[in-house]
Parts: sequence; C-alpha cells; structure tokens
Amino acid sequence: METPIKMIIHESNLAEALLAEYQGQRVGVMSLISTMADHVEPALIAHAIRELETQAEVYVERRPVLKNGMIRKTILSTDIVYFKTFPTITRKTLLYKTGVEYGDFTINHLLGCAHGCRYPCYAMMMATRYGRVKGYADWMHPRIVENALELLDREIPRYKNKIDFVHLSFTTDPFMYDAVNERLFPWVKDMTLRIIKRLNDDDIKVTVLTKGLYPEDLTGNSYSPDNEYGISLVSLDTEFHNRYEPFSALPEDRIFALKQLHDAGWKTWVSIEPYPTPNIVKQNLRFLLEHVEFVDKIVFGRWNYNKTIDAYSDVTQFYTQCSDTVIEFCRERDIEFHIKEKTPRSSEDTRTLFRSEQST
Repeated sequence: METPIKMIIHESNLAEALLAEYQGQRVGVMSLISTMADHVEPALIAHAIRELETQAEVYVERRPVLKNGMIRKTILSTDIVYFKTFPTITRKTLLYKTGVEYGDFTINHLLGCAHGCRYPCYAMMMATRYGRVKGYADWMHPRIVENALELLDREIPRYKNKIDFVHLSFTTDPFMYDAVNERLFPWVKDMTLRIIKRLNDDDIKVTVLTKGLYPEDLTGNSYSPDNEYGISLVSLDTEFHNRYEPFSALPEDRIFALKQLHDAGWKTWVSIEPYPTPNIVKQNLRFLLEHVEFVDKIVFGRWNYNKTIDAYSDVTQFYTQCSDTVIEFCRERDIEFHIKEKTPRSSEDTRTLFRSEQST
C-alpha cells in the first residue's frame, strides 16, 4: 500500500505534495529521498525544496552552511528542511536590563545570526564560550525564541514602570537578512514586528538596530512614533563587506531602507561601530557620514577584539581624529551623537541618547 506522500504525488506536483505532507515538520533531505526512493529522483526532490524555499514556504538549514566560504543555494542530502516553520528554542526569561552604555532594557528573541560577521562577532564568541552554540557554522543557523510573546505578557507588567525603552537587539539581528534568497527571513521579520507591536501597545518605546533591511510594514500606523530605527554601517567598501559582513544586506541597501523610513516620518539613527583602521580599509569617514546625513542620531565607536586594529601605528590618534570628525559633522547638522566608551572623546553626557525627556 502506498504511503500518503506517494499518493499525493500522483495527484499534484512534487512541491505541493511535500508541503501538504510535511507542513509544520522538520525533515532531513536524506529522509525525504529514502521515503520516495522508488518514485522520485533525488534531483527532483532537491529542485522542489529549492522552489519552496524561494516561495518562503520552507526554511532550509544548510549543513554545512558554507562551501568555499560562501553560502550555497543548492540543496544537499545533509540539509534539514522546516516546512512552514523555523528552528526554535524556548527561554525562561526575555526582557532584561542591559549593560550597554546607551541602552536600557533589551530583548534578544533569537539565538544566532545568519550574517556571519567576522570582526569577530562578540555575541558569537560569548555564545560559543558558554555552550549555547557549537561554533561559527552553528551560530549561522538562527533559532527563534518561540515563547517570546508569552514571556513578554508575563514580564511587561513586572518591568513596565522601570522601562524607558527596549532595544532590539544586542546579540542578534531583529531584521535578519537571508543571503541565499536576497530578502529578510519572513519568520524572523514577523516575530520582530509582533514584539514591537506588543511593546508599543503598552506605550513602551522601541529602538532597533540591524544589518538587514527594514520592511515596508513599519511605515504603517500600527507602531509608536517614538520608536527609533537604526542600521549598522562602518564602510561602503565592497571588499570590506565581503570579508567582514559577508552575508548581511549590502550597505547601500541598508541606507536605502533606512531613508525610506526617514522619508515616511520615522526617527532614524546609525551605529558606526566597529569602525576600521586604515590598515584594514582606507576610506573617508566624512564621505561615509554624508551618506547618512538624514538621520537623527549617530553612535560611533572604535574596533575592539582584533589584533590588526591594535597593530596600527597611530591607533589612538586615528580614533581621536575620527571622533572629532563625527562630533563636528553632527554639530554642523544638528544631529545628536554618542561616542562610545573606550573610544577617544567618549562622554558620559551622551549616554542618554535614546532616553525620553522625562527620564533624563
């Protein structure tokens, strides 16, 4: 007697059959090949999965995630497919008071980040050290905190009187870019939007920072006008991007998405950190600043945790000049700014950059 999947294949195309049979499940490609070995060629199964992926019907966990330093688009037998779902974890808590100098409360509603930044990424190093991920490749397989909204329902009443704003996010990316399909991960985007809406419904301001792209959904009236949306941007150089931020959205695309929010009337900002020294990439900081002169606020910080930076002969003088450039640029255009600690010209006075007037 035929299994259900084999019966469905006779009646519909393979992609639709797979989706109907495995919706909501996590299935290895090798298992799919074995199940249909007598009826369907492996290449056709791979083609159907790729078709579903381009339609955002499945998430493919590629193992290994990289081939020759790049994410492949092809489907291998070692991959794992999530049909109409996404990898998840659960947590016991979500909201917490951050130690980041310009922050307040924060939420990290994902573990891992598909951008694969190679500064190295401090969040990835900490996650590896404490056993939350196995290493770089595992970090690049993000997992959503599936009980995030339930935790918020519990924690918002507990912390609401202490919260000035909530930041998304310091150890992951709330609008994570899918380099394989050149779009946002829809599951991540949807969860982030629901979290922003949930916080705003309790009159809690949200600040956001991404190396991905901002969705058009944010231009609607569902969200608080107090929210502030930012991008990380340290270079416009293509070689730098390919080496250090290889799977994030292109810098020019980030700027374009942020400018759309600005033009729609939303508050915007940019984080220029970690800013590279000339022995990594030679560039004009003022030229970079001019590309984001429309923003309301700028955060600037030096590059840490990298021996190449410290090897630069005049590193302190270099960052002093950079800070002076940022300060001068912002004052000329009436842009608020903060120079991060451990960076020359850092100031205690600007740590309240995102706080409401009532709390400063």
